[in-house]
Amino acid sequence: MLCTIEEFKESLTKSIDLFDDDIIESKNLVPSKIKPITKNIKLFLTTLKDNIESNNIDTYEKLISFLENIELSDREVIPLTGYLGKILDVIQLLKPNTTRSKNAKKYFKNSLKRTGHDFLYCELSKEQKNRLFEEIINSSALYILLEVSNLAYSNSINPISSLRMSMGDRLPEEYFSELLAGWVIEDILINKLEEKNFTIEKSGIDSHRNIVFNKPKDMGLADINITYNSHKYPVEIQRVGNAKYTTKTKKLKTKYYKTFLKSHKIIDNSAITLLWFGDNPKNIAQSNSFLYNKICIIRNSDINDKTNKNISFLKDNIFIKEIYIKQNSFNSWEIFKDSDMQTIVDKFYFL
Repeated sequence: MLCTIEEFKESLTKSIDLFDDDIIESKNLVPSKIKPITKNIKLFLTTLKDNIESNNIDTYEKLISFLENIELSDREVIPLTGYLGKILDVIQLLKPNTTRSKNAKKYFKNSLKRTGHDFLYCELSKEQKNRLFEEIINSSALYILLEVSNLAYSNSINPISSLRMSMGDRLPEEYFSELLAGWVIEDILINKLEEKNFTIEKSGIDSHRNIVFNKPKDMGLADINITYNSHKYPVEIQRVGNAKYTTKTKKLKTKYYKTFLKSHKIIDNSAITLLWFGDNPKNIAQSNSFLYNKICIIRNSDINDKTNKNISFLKDNIFIKEIYIKQNSFNSWEIFKDSDMQTIVDKFYFL
């Protein structure tokens, strides 16, 4: 048995509440455009909940009978009966302790493990963990409901089409776990910088830590601003779990460490970028283990200095010589945590 009828009803209530205007807006969607798309699925969920509450449905047998003989005044609701499996997925997500809701937590931990940052999980408070899991589960449930609505009615406007393309074959909770794992890296760094009396301001579309379904074309803005001596320095934070030692091109045979990083992240948006390499990630070879757990500071000024041959971009990849990484890195998270404010300033090269 999935859950009791009462728990089933509570999950239905949660699913209906996901269509609240404030929640829709937090996903960067427009409530007035979403309502025509979601009216039928809301009617379906509400009718199901109302029948349970009126004691017409108090067993699973009656629930199945109701679904088999559904008669609603709005006949457009009928197509949804073909997507009961996906609607059941939503119930499984919103009902605690089901396999699917538990897996959402596993996906998040695996996202940290993939890049070698899972050792930071213990840095999160119980409240922070609960907030992260709630965001993953609620966003996944809303995404599934929007997808069901679009599949059932072939809406002329699909509010999640670009999100589905980004998601590929992954479950929504897998995809969202990857996003939140990146935010966790940022937040842990922010906490430590604030402990050292830096003034930190989150910026960009992710600053409110709500998963958005419709991202603007121009993401703009670095992850955070660090204020020092009354000046704001935009800083981009990237967790890195993939790097290899390679030549830049066939013609340029000098060896560099290469990892994915869009050039606008630093050139257009930030004063510095922190590349935080994970501890023993799957996609960095043991032969390159000197990279493990390093926090490398990439300065915009070094990128723009044409005489600096130690660092450059090519096709959304950054190429860094080993000497630059060694000279401009904290060698471990523990060293970073124990560094005082002046050491951070010296390493970040604030002027």
